[in-house]
Amino acid sequence: MCGRYALALSNEELYDGLQNQLPQLFQRGRPRWEREQDYRPNYNVAPRQRQPIIHRDRDSGEAVIETMQWGLIPHWTKHPPSGPMNTINARSESLLDPASGGMWHALKGYKRCIIPAQGYYEWQKKASSKVAHFTRLPLGKQDTNASPPLMFFAGLYDTVEYVSPVESRFQPREGDDREPYPTGNPIPLSTYTILTTVPAKDISWLHDRMPCILKDWEDIERWLDLGKVKGWEDGKGGTGSLLKGTQGLDCFPVPPEVGKIGTNSPTYIQPVSERSDGIKSFFQKQTSSPAKKTGTGKSAEVVKKEDPDQDVKPTSQSNTPDASPMSDDVKPKVESKLDPEIGDDSNAPNEAPPDGVVKKEAQTPGKRKRGKSEDPVDEDAETTQGLARERKGGHQTKVTRKSESEGSKEQPSITAFFK
Repeated sequence: MCGRYALALSNEELYDGLQNQLPQLFQRGRPRWEREQDYRPNYNVAPRQRQPIIHRDRDSGEAVIETMQWGLIPHWTKHPPSGPMNTINARSESLLDPASGGMWHALKGYKRCIIPAQGYYEWQKKASSKVAHFTRLPLGKQDTNASPPLMFFAGLYDTVEYVSPVESRFQPREGDDREPYPTGNPIPLSTYTILTTVPAKDISWLHDRMPCILKDWEDIERWLDLGKVKGWEDGKGGTGSLLKGTQGLDCFPVPPEVGKIGTNSPTYIQPVSERSDGIKSFFQKQTSSPAKKTGTGKSAEVVKKEDPDQDVKPTSQSNTPDASPMSDDVKPKVESKLDPEIGDDSNAPNEAPPDGVVKKEAQTPGKRKRGKSEDPVDEDAETTQGLARERKGGHQTKVTRKSESEGSKEQPSITAFFK
């Protein structure tokens, strides 16, 4: 937790949101945005995708925005990871204990950042299923369900440069003017992770972890180490005191389609009961398993019998490039796939198997499954032979009658069959 979040604002809308909520960032003018062209609004941000973070520039000492890849790769890494990396989240407890060791201690001093988001997703476990929920800050007077206020996750970042060149798999679509994203060599690759903590009591029913959220400018300024650089301060009242659970958040069920990486819809961040297309329309789209609405509040819970891990088609698409299936520069390949559960702290549905990997289903002992390739039908041969029989679904039983030429040998009894 968190394994999925939303930030669907345009570049200008993000600037406006930052200026409204963090005007101190704009005291010396508009913050610089590194690799601004790499950002795309996304209602369903998943690991390995690129999103903006805010950190302190080491040269100027001012806050800068930079688009980075989600899932931290430490700077001492020499080659691209060939296996799973559970680095989309970092437990804040590992930063607080000096004896814990780990790579986070090398970053917590001067590579801290905040990650803007409109909210995050979490899947509540219910019996054998998971129900997707969206969590956000309470709405203000100027906010709406479609445009909630920004929240800011505490995070860490790093930049890696591999020893050998790494070829980009980026294949731009027509009209896409983006340049290939940094691969780590020749252009260094910057990545980030989101810190998590024990949840506040009023939201502990959802999950046993939650992101560390910084709400006040004083906390953000201190976390980013703006002004006088202090690095990491241990002890009571130190830097680690900022990493705690947040109370008073809004949380409500959302459509299960958000569980499928690559889908994108503004309905993902809106309560099901208040969607513009109506609750009735939502249920009509769930043809495989109709939902049941319970409760009478604004955010009435939707209980679905289907497993949210299964692949489902999105009900609607955004006009952003991320609405279509992920392009090659984003979609993980076999050598960079993520572990099931997407990190240690996430209940997010597993990622689809990488290209070339076929998920096999275990068969029940003693029973043989009928494959799709069995019993092929040669339609041309049947037409040539004048066969016009109708092929029906299900198992067929062919009855063969004995001809008179075979004699009158007596049929053995059924009991003789089992002797």
